[in-house]
Amino acid sequence: MLIKSFLTQFYQKGSRELRVGKQSTTLYSIGLLLFSALAYYASARFGMSLFTLFPSNISLLWLPSGIGFLMCLHWGWKAVPLIIVLSFYVNLPGMDISTIAKPKIHTLISATADGLQGWIAMLLFRKYLSDGVDNPKGLSKFIWWVCVIPPFITSIIITLNLWQGGYLVTHQLEKFFINLLLADSLGTLMVYQVYNSLKLDPIQFRKPSIGLCVSVSLLGLIFLLGMWHYPAIFYLILPVLVIMSFELRLLTVASISTVAFIGLISATHFNLGPFVSLTDQGTAFELMAFTFACVITVFGLALQQYQMRLAKESGERWKLAAEHDALTGLSNRRAFMPALTKEHHRSIRLGHNYCAVIWDIDDFKAINDTYGHDFGDHVLVDLAKTLRDSCRDIDYCARIGGEEFAVLLPETDLDSGSSAMERFRIKVAEETFIAPDGTEHSVTISIGIACLDGRRISETELLAEADKALYQSKEQGKNQTNSYGC
Repeated sequence: MLIKSFLTQFYQKGSRELRVGKQSTTLYSIGLLLFSALAYYASARFGMSLFTLFPSNISLLWLPSGIGFLMCLHWGWKAVPLIIVLSFYVNLPGMDISTIAKPKIHTLISATADGLQGWIAMLLFRKYLSDGVDNPKGLSKFIWWVCVIPPFITSIIITLNLWQGGYLVTHQLEKFFINLLLADSLGTLMVYQVYNSLKLDPIQFRKPSIGLCVSVSLLGLIFLLGMWHYPAIFYLILPVLVIMSFELRLLTVASISTVAFIGLISATHFNLGPFVSLTDQGTAFELMAFTFACVITVFGLALQQYQMRLAKESGERWKLAAEHDALTGLSNRRAFMPALTKEHHRSIRLGHNYCAVIWDIDDFKAINDTYGHDFGDHVLVDLAKTLRDSCRDIDYCARIGGEEFAVLLPETDLDSGSSAMERFRIKVAEETFIAPDGTEHSVTISIGIACLDGRRISETELLAEADKALYQSKEQGKNQTNSYGC
């Protein structure tokens, strides 16, 4: 009965937790869906308010293509009907022209093409970019499979639909198709670069760097001068962003790049900048071609720098792991020997003094055999901490063997080094450890120290002298400090 009661209570508790978890997931999904729908609609209206071609719903900054792609990535084909509905209501005011027959039918066809674009892009992305976009090679695939092919298909559908409906005449088709393709491709690229950067390089709240402040200030100056009297200066946006891609984090570059080029398109809307042509079609083509090329360049360089930073950080982690003892956190023999060589050469070159120290734990094997390796590890970790606390910042501590440790004491003569190590030995002897059986135990250490003292010997010879001094301490009864050769 007790077992049955326990299982019943456990099942009921688990069911309640599962229901709460499902409710939380459902609320999150609904919230994300509403946010995506709002972002789609708001970005569409924003694009239409800037620079549009006839009919007035055709924007040069079609960010909804990127948002629709992300919606399909998250919800699959289920997002397509929502995209179609949103696109229909966004586009209808611009296509509802009294001289056009059945404008709602043509609006629905264009809206369906928008939904189809996100779905096709999602399918191609999952097939050819299952690992995402984290390097320039992945970006080249993304541009082809996501930014070119799906918009190419849907731009054909929309262009033919508008031509058939009487919105366009034959001689307008070529330039309209190209501008529509660039607008959809650019929208997808600009939205995805921010989304992808947020995944790869999450937000880190920290004090703005000098590079960030200088770069943002330069971009602001470019926009001020470009809108005031020097429109050609807008071309300097690209080199500034290129420099930023070398200096700043991926998410920062992607975000500033997106804002900068949206600003450039906005400036062109007000007839500012170098892309203002005699015709809207000419202006649109020059502007979008320049913007698309710049976004690809900056995003590709930022991804390359991201990969280089990852490789550097990975190398540093491997180096840290290779040169440090995992148990105590001290440097190991592999790191200690180069440090010894470096200090030896420095001291000889400057005519300074230094000491090399080797010490180990007395009867450590008996400790392991009696109380187990876990207790032995605890002793090692605690003594390593005591060693760090007893040394100066300029001293170098390492675990070079099982229970054997080494210390470099720069700018130290024999008397000072011996006194410091003797204080450390006494401190260790005063410590107590609680064994697994609950009894208190203390440990002792033996220390050997050798000093350069202006002699012409190698660093390995000096370390060997310290090792001989350690064995003298062992032979003379342990728990003591001995020096050699000075």
